[in-house]
Amino acid sequence: MRIKKLKYGFQKLTKEKARIIAHLIGDGCAFISKHDYNMKYEVSDKESLGSFENDMTQVYGLTLMKGSKPSGKTGKPIPFVRLRSKLAYEDLLKYSSSYFSRDWKIKRKLLNSPREIKREFLKAFFDDEGSVFKQKNKGVVRLYSINLNGLKQIQKMLMEFNITAKICSGYGSKRNVYALLIGNLKLFYSKIGFNLKRKQDRLNQIVNEL
Repeated sequence: MRIKKLKYGFQKLTKEKARIIAHLIGDGCAFISKHDYNMKYEVSDKESLGSFENDMTQVYGLTLMKGSKPSGKTGKPIPFVRLRSKLAYEDLLKYSSSYFSRDWKIKRKLLNSPREIKREFLKAFFDDEGSVFKQKNKGVVRLYSINLNGLKQIQKMLMEFNITAKICSGYGSKRNVYALLIGNLKLFYSKIGFNLKRKQDRLNQIVNEL
């Protein structure tokens, strides 16, 4: 297997790399196949897909492959981008124990990073797994995951921004999904927010209605 050289300075933890880590944990994955080291991001939202591709190119300097595959639920094609690189794969494992939904765990390199890095990680993670809606006269940000320990790390990271969140169980068809709930939308809006325009617009709308 030919080792692809990466862009100079790829080892640095930047805002772009923080977003990559979050997206791979969220709607992506990183795995080893028989012959390749793969990083794949699969999402129907074109804005998220384009942002991920740009960040990967900015950090690692390699061209990503594009494709699509049928959704397991609807059968409609879902676009994806994929990078094959052993060096990039090994670099990303410095920040999370894995990139599978059930058992990812954020490592110290990211947990001990500056606040602006953690903010960018959270924004990207909420872009993938978060939603915002109005409930009677209150607004709620909700983030879903089957990984309870991972959600506890997100909860602790939010506390660094003085954002309190609670974790509840029993969501999903199999009742094996956990939800992290944030009730103070104005604080979330001012401290974190979304990168994804449609979600940020929705957050802004609800905050202005409260």
